[in-house]
Amino acid sequence: MECPYCKSQFARRALKVLRKGKHGVEAQCPKCDTWLMFEPKMMQVKNIGMLILLVFSVTNFFLENSDYRLMCSFAAFAGACIALFGVFKGKMIIAEQAETKEQS
Repeated sequence: MECPYCKSQFARRALKVLRKGKHGVEAQCPKCDTWLMFEPKMMQVKNIGMLILLVFSVTNFFLENSDYRLMCSFAAFAGACIALFGVFKGKMIIAEQAETKEQS
């Protein structure tokens, strides 16, 4: 991972100091002590994908018609792809910047 403030590289395991922020969990950069968070829009994309995956996986469990099970499996796979897109395309941003953008 890369800190957007100091541009230093660090492993995800190096994020040891966490707090609950306005938009979810915030982590402190181990190098410069700046509070970081994931982009809120990408977190929403990830959560929507996980919700689609969960709903269609549970629905698939209770269906007996093989045609509907196949459609639910494809929809669950699409939800997993959406969630992975949100995880891998999301970047860390400085937490204070996100708060000032909303106030503007």
